[in-house]
Amino acid sequence: MDPARPKPSSKSRALVTEPLGALLTSVPKSRPSWLTVVKTTVAATVAWVLARHLDDNAAVLFAPIVAILTLQASVYGSVATGLQLLFANLVGTALAIGWVQLLGLTWWSLALAAFAALAVARQITNTPLARNQLTIAMVAVLVLAPVAKGYGQWRFVDVAIGSVVGLLVAVIVPERPRVRQARQALDYWAATCVTVLEDIAAELDRRAGGPVLAPAERHDWIPTSRGLSELSAAAAAELAGVEETARLNVAAGRLRRRLADLRDEQLFLVRITLQVRGVSLATDRLYDRAGQPPALDRGTLAGLLLALAALLKDWTDGGETDDTRLRAALITAVEQVHTVFPSAVAVLDSVSLLGRVDQLRQDLGGQDAAALVDPDTLPRS
Repeated sequence: MDPARPKPSSKSRALVTEPLGALLTSVPKSRPSWLTVVKTTVAATVAWVLARHLDDNAAVLFAPIVAILTLQASVYGSVATGLQLLFANLVGTALAIGWVQLLGLTWWSLALAAFAALAVARQITNTPLARNQLTIAMVAVLVLAPVAKGYGQWRFVDVAIGSVVGLLVAVIVPERPRVRQARQALDYWAATCVTVLEDIAAELDRRAGGPVLAPAERHDWIPTSRGLSELSAAAAAELAGVEETARLNVAAGRLRRRLADLRDEQLFLVRITLQVRGVSLATDRLYDRAGQPPALDRGTLAGLLLALAALLKDWTDGGETDDTRLRAALITAVEQVHTVFPSAVAVLDSVSLLGRVDQLRQDLGGQDAAALVDPDTLPRS
């Protein structure tokens, strides 16, 4: 490492300890449903009724607001949000009360208080919700405490009421994990991988003998290939939401094995997508370009990609994947490429492309997939 370059900071997260730190820096990932909307309405109403019955309550508005903010689409998200609100308001209120006792309230003390609140919030939490609540709580208590008796203490009481009510509603009526949506996202992602392979094969046939592409031009399959990254991110977000909804949810215990299988499938599709994109970019660079055509003829490559697409479709459909014929076709293609030019360097790009196709074949073939070459048959020096 270059000694002149500053070392990366080990303080990559806020200054909090686990497991409390994980909750104070968690951002809910699950999306609200209509059930969440109904639960939030109920929680806000109950919190307001409870807070209103407390004598001399000067901050009753905060109970329903905090209940709305606390109740998320998952029990875990509700716990994380509720703790952040309680923590931020407790720290902000305590800082404000001490600040007033020490410096009083003037324009410069308010400015210093706002700066101090933002600085403290920056150090103890990473989430915008907790940062903003801490700063707002401190400034609000500073400004309103002189005119609203007991405002700081009542504000924290109402925040506690809202958080508790929101958490109780979240625990008593937990959300059902949206497994079906995650399943659909994975299926659509896998189907698009199949489409990319089929589109490459179709365009190779369609452009045979046609004009070459300009250096800045790309084949028609490239936008779909690039879109695989977005589909990967969308599926990951759906799965993250499902996993969060299942955490701390007693009723979702029987789904944990299924969620683990979905996560394994998502990780496998990440690997498949990287291979498909590699084949897409390599084919785009090699074919329909000016200069010497690649040693691997386009018809052979199109046939291999269609066979690979069929293998991937079998996998997505949950059927058995038999890569025997594709393996034989790859061996033949490698041997043909090797005889096109006498120099190995001249066929390097084509061999590399065949290697990507073979890697996909082996991934889809599973543990029973055999390598193209049996190491025992190789000559030894």
